Amino acid sequence: MGLLTPPRALWWLLTNVRFAMALLAVLCGVSLAGVLIPQVPLNVRGDSAMEANWLDSQEGRFGLLTAAIDRIGLFDLFHTGWFAVLLALTAAATGAYILSRCPGVWLAITRPRKRVPDGYFENAPVRAQAEGPVNLSHLVRTLRGKRYRVEVTPEDEVTYLFADRFQWAQLGSLLTHAAVIVFILSAVVSKVDAFESPLFLAEGTTLPVFPVRNPEQLQVQLLDAHGEFAADGQPLDYRSDLAIYRNGEEVKRCSSTVNSPCSYAGYRFYQAAYYGFGAEVQVRDLATGNVVYQETLALAARQSSPHVVIANSAGQTVLDQTLVLTEELSAGDATYRGTLVTLPGGRLLTIGLRQTQDGADLAVFEPGSGGGTGIALLLAEGQTGEAGGLRVTYARQSMTPAADVADFPSPPEAAAGRALGEAKLQLSNVVYGTERASEGNAPAEPAGGPPLLTITGLGPKPMVLEPGQAATLAGYEYKFLGQREFAGIQVKRDRSDYLVWAAAALIVLGLMVTFWVPRRRLWARISSNGISLAGQAPAHADFARELRSLAAEAGARPVLTAEDDRA
Repeated sequence: MGLLTPPRALWWLLTNVRFAMALLAVLCGVSLAGVLIPQVPLNVRGDSAMEANWLDSQEGRFGLLTAAIDRIGLFDLFHTGWFAVLLALTAAATGAYILSRCPGVWLAITRPRKRVPDGYFENAPVRAQAEGPVNLSHLVRTLRGKRYRVEVTPEDEVTYLFADRFQWAQLGSLLTHAAVIVFILSAVVSKVDAFESPLFLAEGTTLPVFPVRNPEQLQVQLLDAHGEFAADGQPLDYRSDLAIYRNGEEVKRCSSTVNSPCSYAGYRFYQAAYYGFGAEVQVRDLATGNVVYQETLALAARQSSPHVVIANSAGQTVLDQTLVLTEELSAGDATYRGTLVTLPGGRLLTIGLRQTQDGADLAVFEPGSGGGTGIALLLAEGQTGEAGGLRVTYARQSMTPAADVADFPSPPEAAAGRALGEAKLQLSNVVYGTERASEGNAPAEPAGGPPLLTITGLGPKPMVLEPGQAATLAGYEYKFLGQREFAGIQVKRDRSDYLVWAAAALIVLGLMVTFWVPRRRLWARISSNGISLAGQAPAHADFARELRSLAAEAGARPVLTAEDDRA
């Protein structure tokens, strides 16, 4: 045998079944690694600083192997060049295998072998023999009734018969192989053409989907965000009502959930996240009447806040609320975060909270101490004590949503002479619940009134506002427009979806053809002494039983089958 030329050698390699199976095994193993090993998030990829921080976060899991894993691309496996080469090789090998089989399969379908040697009837794996006269016309009618295509060839004293059913079913295996190519093609299309963009919107706000100058620009407005929770704080459902705009015109309104996205122009808008702690704040310059600041702020931090119940000497409850702590208090070497509480009748009380290793201690300071060293009462969570004729209960510690806001319009004296300073916003009495409730391990706290926004850092005293309420300070009007919710919307376009469905359909169709309507071919030799039959069909078709049945239909008595030989 002469040496193979390079093209022939390449063709031989690509059409080699073992090579194709090895490629598929490697592809499956690599894909499994891509599922088990964390992949670089979409919003991190391409940003060198964020990628470096993300890699640092993986060192706790992979240790010294982190750098090596990153060098070979396992943290971004599906976007590496070598993975693309592996996909291309697998597709080429599968395609070459299909092409190499096509001529033989086509020939077997269109020009099947209609005569076999007489010796084949003695040695065929699936065969039957019967003695006695044969009713040929009845046999032909029976076969045609079973949807066989029948050809009869008389030859001297012997008649040969060929019957073929579901000849096109031989394409079933090619369909399943073609599905592999379509799956790989869908992966390529998804890599090259897919689009994904995360949006984090507050109620009433609008964000663009693409960069500003993109001619296909879409804008998404969050009309309303909904979060439903069980009594124990477990989330039940997240839903967002959206408006989609193109060229400044509203083109669609819809609701989006985690499993039922809103769709427009090939893009899908999935509910990806929900956050209920937000506050919309407006600041107006009283001198000009202009709004100088209006933002919806996500209060993502948490501030410890004690829930305190106070009763007077008559047993009447004079305070039952979660306190927002606004200032630093000192008591000896200890530092407390505290606030001044005004009780009915004008009595003032200073209450502070200090975090310890065992939890948080509540301190009630002596009247007039101003948060100095005079602690009248010190309580742990759940304890009750008396001070100054009052019965104080430290019911529990809650976590109040809070945020430190830089560049917030502030009076000059609070911002060191600048127009912008730093303020702290805390939202209490919120109906969404506590941080622990959102984690599902504590009931959401009931709201005893409207949410309250506390702003500190603007002046010597905190500013406390209800929704719609405004307060003026040093030429500014600060207004709390209301609590707002946020939604994370994932915008996706993946045109490979249709290819995935097509590949799945090819697999199902190929399996149905292969197992439900397998091709059956039989040859018969009919003489005056009886009939010999031989057939070809998949093993699951139980063709031997059908051959015996056909012999009986022809009027002969079966005497031998391949199964009899094996027995």
